[in-house]
Amino acid sequence: MELILIKSYKHLSIYEKEWSEILADNKNTNPFIEYEFVYNWWRFLGVNEEVEIYAVKENKKVTAFFPFQIKRKWFGSLIHFLALGDANYMDIVVRNRDKDRLIMFVFDSLIKQKKHIVFSLHGLLESLGTSDKLSNYLKARSIKEKYRSIVTPYIDLQNLSYDEYMNSRKKLHGLDRREKKLRLLGEVRLEISPVAQMERIFDVHKKRWEKKNDTSGFSSDRKKAFFRYLAEQSNGEFGVRLTSLSLEDEIIAFTYGFSCRERYLDYVLGHDPDFDVYSPGRVLVKEKIKKSITDGFQKLDMSIGYEPYKFDWNTGIDYTRKTIFSTNTLRTKIYRNFLWAKEYFISNIRKHYSLVSFRRNTLGKIQYYLRNEEKVNRKIYTWYKKVQPLVYERKQYYIAQLSDLKIEMNCNFQNISSESVLNISGNRNEILQKIFNGYKGYYNTEIQKAFWINENLIRLDDMEIVINLKKKSVYIRDWENEDLEKIISFVQIKYHPQHIFIHINKYDKGKVEKLKSIGFQFTEMFSYSRIFGKRKIKAVELI
Repeated sequence: MELILIKSYKHLSIYEKEWSEILADNKNTNPFIEYEFVYNWWRFLGVNEEVEIYAVKENKKVTAFFPFQIKRKWFGSLIHFLALGDANYMDIVVRNRDKDRLIMFVFDSLIKQKKHIVFSLHGLLESLGTSDKLSNYLKARSIKEKYRSIVTPYIDLQNLSYDEYMNSRKKLHGLDRREKKLRLLGEVRLEISPVAQMERIFDVHKKRWEKKNDTSGFSSDRKKAFFRYLAEQSNGEFGVRLTSLSLEDEIIAFTYGFSCRERYLDYVLGHDPDFDVYSPGRVLVKEKIKKSITDGFQKLDMSIGYEPYKFDWNTGIDYTRKTIFSTNTLRTKIYRNFLWAKEYFISNIRKHYSLVSFRRNTLGKIQYYLRNEEKVNRKIYTWYKKVQPLVYERKQYYIAQLSDLKIEMNCNFQNISSESVLNISGNRNEILQKIFNGYKGYYNTEIQKAFWINENLIRLDDMEIVINLKKKSVYIRDWENEDLEKIISFVQIKYHPQHIFIHINKYDKGKVEKLKSIGFQFTEMFSYSRIFGKRKIKAVELI
């Protein structure tokens, strides 16, 4: 047997046929070791990396490829699989029947050549067997190995009844209710998007992750060309599927996924954060599952990680292993032990999603505002206003009722339509939140200065209080934005209520007197206090 070192993607192109034939014989479903992914990753992203792919030649025929990257360290060489950070899974390219002997040949050869080596091999799906065969080799050579496995949820689509599967999930996190409210905003469509929409998808991803500590770099300038090119080349056993959820003509959620024979893998998911409360990502996953069944996929891979939404949908669990071992020199053992300790710490952190969320979301926001210095002072003040109430906070609100409705003025307010909401910028997420909570908005000149009507509830959001309204009653919020008497006259004509309710801060004396002069009566007072996180709410009837 002969070991051939491949040091450039142009050199690799000579072996495209052999590479693809091996994977076809194995009926490979790992998209990241398909030739199209490896070759183009090397061409777009790996040119300046120390990529070393080792091919095995026996009897004048190439029978295996070991795709490595090398990093020169103080102790010698650190070897890991290529595309670290971009490929969720990785593996060797060798026929299943040949794995044991070729693993032995290649690793024996590398250890003999380099002597001071630490191997850190990520992305080995345990169900594919390579990790076990590698462990068998290490035991045979008396080489110490440590590995950590991360959960990899999936949906087994074979013989899955979509209706039965969804029956137990359609009310999960209020999915049915949220989807219905989303559809009230306009036409919602699931689409297989053309490559021409990639820039719009990048924009949604960037908006979603700009305040998060994201490590994928999917929408970074460096990686855009790579992911776009893969989408353009989709054909054969390996392909990219762009799936989007559109509201009217706007993409509000998407998946960038890989298909590889009977497996579909969700690689990147994202949604417009303005629509958070409507859960468009969950709606998209629901529709994506149905589409995957129709398209004949046997497995929908949700990729590695402990994100809670994956366990809402999965029917099975695989594990993805990262294995670390080294040669038996003092220098390599020191670095190997350091990596073992580091991996132990990281893997335990990943199991606690609250810590992952803190790193991704809280630290991500800090990084975002530090990168945007002009926003720092404003954000420090905002954070102070959020943190200070955790120590001590006190509020008192009146609920005011108007029953003697006699105000009649000519006034004309425009209603906030779904179309107008989708076209505004600024505080769109706040407006969408109010619409989701059952409010109808009206404005005179600017949507941002709208007042809002609710016919069912009074909501004191900062106290987390919800009060059911009696029949023929309405509640008005944000009434300070317009002339209150005009608002009342408009509401009388529009809704014909018997009672109008609003709430007011007890200590806002000017507005309290204004309400009294119009004829409002104060029916209840809510007192809210919080000391070191302990909340206390007291309600007092005034009439």
